[in-house]
Amino acid sequence: MEFVRYDLKKQLFRMKKILLILISSLTVSLFSQTIRVTYEPGFGIYSQDKLKDLQITMSKQLNGLPVKTVVQFPDYINHSASIGFYMDKNNIFGFNATYLTTGGRNHIRDYSGEYKLDMILNGYQFGIESEHIFNLNNKLDINANFKLGIVLSNLEVSEYLIIYDLDSNTTSSRYIQGNFFLEPNLNLSYKIIHGIALNVGVGINLNTSVFNGQLIDWSGFRFRTGLSYSF
Repeated sequence: MEFVRYDLKKQLFRMKKILLILISSLTVSLFSQTIRVTYEPGFGIYSQDKLKDLQITMSKQLNGLPVKTVVQFPDYINHSASIGFYMDKNNIFGFNATYLTTGGRNHIRDYSGEYKLDMILNGYQFGIESEHIFNLNNKLDINANFKLGIVLSNLEVSEYLIIYDLDSNTTSSRYIQGNFFLEPNLNLSYKIIHGIALNVGVGINLNTSVFNGQLIDWSGFRFRTGLSYSF
């Protein structure tokens, strides 16, 4: 029995030792990885066909008043940031976040009063990304990037109606929708100095609804430029 007890202690000691070595190796591997941080302002072409149709429909619901569609969800600037970890010299895996915004307005004003409808749409995109680097030379790379994740969209609708010297009314509502997205990109990266690179790229974003209908659709081309820092 003493021999068995001693042998069990010996095996447990060996297992603890192996576990400590594995944890130490993993910790060293994580902290020794090269990390890349990227910020890229860009320009997005957004589908939003159903929102545009809804806006036109709402402009025709005011007893025949000639309400004008002033702004109708234009393509607009967006902002992206990411952090990536080099798996090896030519492959990166990481996480990304993007802020998108656009909106619409209906409006009419004359001597008797004013009506205004504002539809402000914001999107918050979060996902993972994988990138393969093709080295052209010491300064220039072409990167094939693939993003996958979810977009949480918040649509705020505000209506304002005033009849001069008589009455005024303001109403507001909010609509929230979640979408899955896929976004393949092709980027060109130029190393300015050691660790810092200038990036330009183009991609296409594909959306599909996850919950709460299919009113909001951010699908479309993405154009971006920015800087990355590797350390």
